Amino acid sequence: MRRIYEKAEGVKMLSFLRQYIEKLNLALGYLSGLGILLMGLILFYEVVARYCFNSPTIWTQEVSIYIFIWTMLAGAAYTLQIGKHVRIDLILIHLSPRTQIFLEIITSVLGMFFSAYVATQGWDMVQASLKYQKLSATPLRVPIWIPQLAIFIGFSLLALEFFILVCAKISEVRNAYAKDGEKTC
Repeated sequence: MRRIYEKAEGVKMLSFLRQYIEKLNLALGYLSGLGILLMGLILFYEVVARYCFNSPTIWTQEVSIYIFIWTMLAGAAYTLQIGKHVRIDLILIHLSPRTQIFLEIITSVLGMFFSAYVATQGWDMVQASLKYQKLSATPLRVPIWIPQLAIFIGFSLLALEFFILVCAKISEVRNAYAKDGEKTC
């Protein structure tokens, strides 16, 4: 498995956090894949029940939406970790490698702050839903904090993954400057 911060050799700062987050992201990535499979099976069941037996269900759409929320948000940090997020590199490929790294640091810092902000808002939503005991307005009456918790967990992990990426890129810049310094002296 290739990580996007693999090039930065010697990234030792916070290695325990990095290893823990990587393992957690990997587990959530696999769970997200299983969630998508489960969602597909649930929707297939609904189609068969509705069109073959003329017996639609009342729960499949809501459950599928909640599974979708959890799979997308729980898998976001894993997707960043393995470098599979959508990137628009039309301009980036024409820049020097050093400039590319600096832009990656800037965008990762912005992503980290944005993700942290959304995570805090998600936590506030969860607390409000728990306080007021909010339930979905459907026959299932699912506590709303359950899908909202995905926002908090997903964006928290994404913020941590961006932090790890920033640390790795800064280390990469330091290593590049150290190598350049050795050549010029």
